[in-house]
Amino acid sequence: MKHLIYIAFAFILFSCRKEVKLKLPDYKQKVVVEASIETNGYAIVFLSYSVPYFGEFDYTAPEKTFIKGAFVTVTDGTTIDTLTELDPNTGYAYLGFKLKGQQGRNYTLKVTVDGKTFETNTNILNPAKLDSLYFKGEEDTLGFMWQTFSEPPGSGDCYRWYAKRLGRDQFYAAPFVSVFEDKFIDGKTFDFSYDRGPQPNEIQEYREDPERGYYKRGDTVVVKFCKIGRREYDFWNTYYQNKASNSNPFSAPSNIKSMFEGNQDVFGAFVGYAPFYDTIIIPKN
Repeated sequence: MKHLIYIAFAFILFSCRKEVKLKLPDYKQKVVVEASIETNGYAIVFLSYSVPYFGEFDYTAPEKTFIKGAFVTVTDGTTIDTLTELDPNTGYAYLGFKLKGQQGRNYTLKVTVDGKTFETNTNILNPAKLDSLYFKGEEDTLGFMWQTFSEPPGSGDCYRWYAKRLGRDQFYAAPFVSVFEDKFIDGKTFDFSYDRGPQPNEIQEYREDPERGYYKRGDTVVVKFCKIGRREYDFWNTYYQNKASNSNPFSAPSNIKSMFEGNQDVFGAFVGYAPFYDTIIIPKN
């Protein structure tokens, strides 16, 4: 009797199979914009073309996607800064040299590529201060960076966290999921931690580093704690959600919220940062 039941179950299981053919939408290349301006700093813009998930692309040669010869401007409504292409042979990076970011100001970015102009804007807010920094060991001489933060009352505030080790890092690096909002912490004092993010020009070295993610006793660390706007937070938050799924089209959908709303030819963000800096010297013992 049991054998008959197993046979019947197997018959039902295999007879329910159905071949499903998925028709994927046609791929449309987009201009990708990663732009920022911060207090006392010039605007910097990185421009590239998107690449298809399904398709052949040599990821060891990302320069093939870099955009050359774009016309890029940033204005505060009074002064217009025409950004300079740092290396016309390579493209990709465009830097301002005229207009420095100021707290409380609004900035508009315009990018013209292949005869099409894309526009978005951002604000530089007033910074929020951390109360203190401290190092908490995890294993041997390694540990994470902790801070105490009294979040200002008034809901809707958003933040992004960076840090660098003096004498060891070239850039301020943001760890994975480096943004948060005050939805559950509005007006409260609390402690939080972050691990060490990768240097943007040393991603492979970071993956192979046995001390990956950790700070170390003897390090001098500068934390750059930035206040950002809601649209800017939504971009980075959804970016990290998408990255957590490895951009897998078969995983739960997580669409990144571009700051170039309503334009299907461009994708990305222009983020105004209001930074607060604090430094900690981690004792060797």
